[in-house]
Amino acid sequence: MTLITQDERTRQRSWELLLLRAANRISLTPSQYQTIDDRYTQLQKILSVSTNPLLAGAHIFVQGSMRLRTTINPVTGAPKDLGTIDADAIIWLPNAANADAMTVMNAIEERFKEGSRVQSAIKPLRRGIRIEYADENPGFHIDITPARNVRGNFERDGKGKLEVPDRDIQDWKPSSPISYADWLNDASEQHITLERELVAAMESYSRTLDSATTQEPLPTYQEYDKLDPLRATVKLLKRHRDEWAIETGATNHRPISAVITTLATHAYLRVVQESKASPLTPVEAIIKIVQKMRQFIGFNEGEYQVLNPEDRGENFAEKWNKPGEGEKYRAAFNNWHASAEVAIQLGLKSHESEDAFARAMNSTFGIGNALISEVNRQIPGSWTMPGRTPGTTRNKAAAAVFYSGASQSKSQSGVEPVERLG
Repeated sequence: MTLITQDERTRQRSWELLLLRAANRISLTPSQYQTIDDRYTQLQKILSVSTNPLLAGAHIFVQGSMRLRTTINPVTGAPKDLGTIDADAIIWLPNAANADAMTVMNAIEERFKEGSRVQSAIKPLRRGIRIEYADENPGFHIDITPARNVRGNFERDGKGKLEVPDRDIQDWKPSSPISYADWLNDASEQHITLERELVAAMESYSRTLDSATTQEPLPTYQEYDKLDPLRATVKLLKRHRDEWAIETGATNHRPISAVITTLATHAYLRVVQESKASPLTPVEAIIKIVQKMRQFIGFNEGEYQVLNPEDRGENFAEKWNKPGEGEKYRAAFNNWHASAEVAIQLGLKSHESEDAFARAMNSTFGIGNALISEVNRQIPGSWTMPGRTPGTTRNKAAAAVFYSGASQSKSQSGVEPVERLG
């Protein structure tokens, strides 16, 4: 095991706190969730007045990042596709068992064109439609996908294995969104074994805080645990993906969230098992999750696979196998992942100045100097600040400013005032 200095260890803890705060900062606020939830309610009302027998008894529910609780705010100033919050919904249709895929798709599109009052036109998608709410700040869109049970699935309200229509093949394709979300939730409840030494150090620090200090205590590791390392990692990776796509111009082939989330969850489960033999800190766990993601990309019968673990008929990496374009999707993922491995360790590297580190954080995660300064105020003054040379603490930085100011005052004390010219 590689030994690290105390200064390096404290920088690791500082970076850990900054990463977790960043994941929280890019998350949706309660009011944003409420606004989106209100729009979901309106969608159900639009469906309920339909006279089309295919839509009778329809049940709408959230899927994707909203159901997984990994939705993030858009990057400021991003292009349109990346500049709005992405929300997804499934419309489960109990009466579509014998219906043609495109007949169902057309029925959904017609109903929402008639019933929706949004400013933007309804946009057809490969597996449904998109309703844009451009008047909200930030704007968001809801992608709506119709679905039906596969034969032999007698569960209701979208549970179990489903089929969704696909315009490209003019037919139905497998999908199991609720089962997938349950898988991720179960995974997130398996806990990483933390380093005892680190837990003891954190508890000791909490006990010895001066009662007169105005510094906010660090979160306990129980509170860290509540932040959910898996979802924090997924959010950070998605934000980095968006920043990377804008920077490189790879917005059309950027890795989709389902691929990132699935690979990260598999990696998380592996890290949980490994931590039982070799306990980790949260930031070490996050780094290992990112490093291990590629191990779970499958390749079978000439096709790349990132399968829904609850429905092997659903391949989230299917675009990687498209003739001609597939190579671009694979290359984009590989390039992004290499960048993500560097980004997730950004605060463990030595940057020449506070401003240099802040610029790197902003271009990588869209996080500005305000959050970095906030974290630096909250860590112990003797800890190395994230992204700085080991030993560059807040106390030393403050002392340097003080002595610099004192020296400047002393050097000016004997200078005579300049006579007025003329």
